[in-house]
Amino acid sequence: MNLPWLGSIPAPANAKASRIALASILLLALTARLWVVATQTYIAYPDETFQYLEPAHRLAFGSGVVTWEYLDGIRSWLLPGVIAGVMRAVAAFDSTPQAYLLVLRLLCVGASLAVPYAGYRLGSRCAGLGGGVAAGLLCALSPQALYFAPVAMTEPLAAYATLLAIVLGADAAGRPRRLVLAGILFGLACALRYQYAPVIAAVAVWQHVRDRRAFISVAIGGAAVVVAVLGGLDWATWGAPFQSVWLNYLRNGPQGISQAMGEQSWPFYLAYFVAGWGAATPVLLICLCIGAWRSSVLAGLVVVTLALHSVVPHKELRFIFIAMAVVPMLIGIGLVSIVNLLPRRWAAPRVQVGLALALAAVIGIGTETRTRGPSDWHRDRSLLWATAAARDIPEACGLVIRSASVYRTGGYSYWHRDVPIYFETWDLAHEIPGSSLRLRIDNIMNRKSIPQYPAAELPAHANKSNVMIGMPADILPGYAVRTCFGEDRPDDLAYCVFTRPGGCG
Repeated sequence: MNLPWLGSIPAPANAKASRIALASILLLALTARLWVVATQTYIAYPDETFQYLEPAHRLAFGSGVVTWEYLDGIRSWLLPGVIAGVMRAVAAFDSTPQAYLLVLRLLCVGASLAVPYAGYRLGSRCAGLGGGVAAGLLCALSPQALYFAPVAMTEPLAAYATLLAIVLGADAAGRPRRLVLAGILFGLACALRYQYAPVIAAVAVWQHVRDRRAFISVAIGGAAVVVAVLGGLDWATWGAPFQSVWLNYLRNGPQGISQAMGEQSWPFYLAYFVAGWGAATPVLLICLCIGAWRSSVLAGLVVVTLALHSVVPHKELRFIFIAMAVVPMLIGIGLVSIVNLLPRRWAAPRVQVGLALALAAVIGIGTETRTRGPSDWHRDRSLLWATAAARDIPEACGLVIRSASVYRTGGYSYWHRDVPIYFETWDLAHEIPGSSLRLRIDNIMNRKSIPQYPAAELPAHANKSNVMIGMPADILPGYAVRTCFGEDRPDDLAYCVFTRPGGCG
């Protein structure tokens, strides 16, 4: 459907121009993402390490911190299982954790190209070549997409699968195999993150409701994956079909564990966009609304995602990544729809590209300065670097990590040695601030539980380790500073590696 005053959709570009434009956008997106991998070290969320990397490391090598979710059985083994396979495969050629972590980052970067690809393809359908270029450029340079590109978590991966499914469904006229593949991707997205299931169902229905046969093909493909991958895998690993869905909902919903971890008011997500856009909010909202009119499927995805997640008390930005990935597409489509109303010389392709790049800069700079600080791009960097330096000490027979929260460390995924880790903050890791709840966690090395000691008792057990990581003031008698990392400021805490002579008792 088109607004009369916006005119009709521009005629499709020739195939060669379209291929060049798409290749250029993907190359730009890949370059930007590889730059992030090469220059930035950060842990986006502790869940990446302790819900996915650590269980994968324990599955692959027998060592890892086990969080309450895996002791309780409320997480699917789908993503950790895939990661464990990658870890084992890479370890056959290079035994360092840096190797498998880099390969995982690069694989995630490759998957993240689904966002600019979908932006270009869907933008082209809605607003011609200019719409595809504008949407693709905004997606290629979106700060949210760049930040999450190297991150191995279910939210971005489920979003990539959903967007590819939408593209396949849009181009599936007379191609039933594409419809089945679209359904498989929808099902995979649901299996990765079941919380997106209502959003995915709404999108699939809205996109294919006018074609009964198409909808049936998509539904069969999606249902088969959900039943086999989510239900079957839970049955095989936890002993009950879909346990990671119904038990997860029970714990975090009626029993209130997620709510105990923090609550935010319903406008939290909307406030994030307004804060990031700043003075450009009116212009971007106009572009967004026009883009939404051009693509009701993408608009529905954003609206349903924000509506459903806004009523849940506990909110985190990663929960709505799928909406954050689509918003730049709608803005790009709306921008070109407006530009096409201008005199011909102002609607030239170079003008559309220039405006898209200008909007990308406005959105990017605003988001980075007002909603995400520079520290996000090096969160826990010094701690990870200290872990890597400690790992390279051949005589290490025990590692103590002081001061840092268990969940801010890299765990065995970054340590990757048959040497026990003792966490000074282990007792605190069981607690939820402001709640009486205590969470079960365990420390497993070589498939055996490693005892941990409260902070007050740790000095008495100093003989169990000869390497320690902590802040400069955390040094214990008998230890000497080996090396330090970080600039020792609030947004870049300093962590040092300390060593003592001798072995471990």
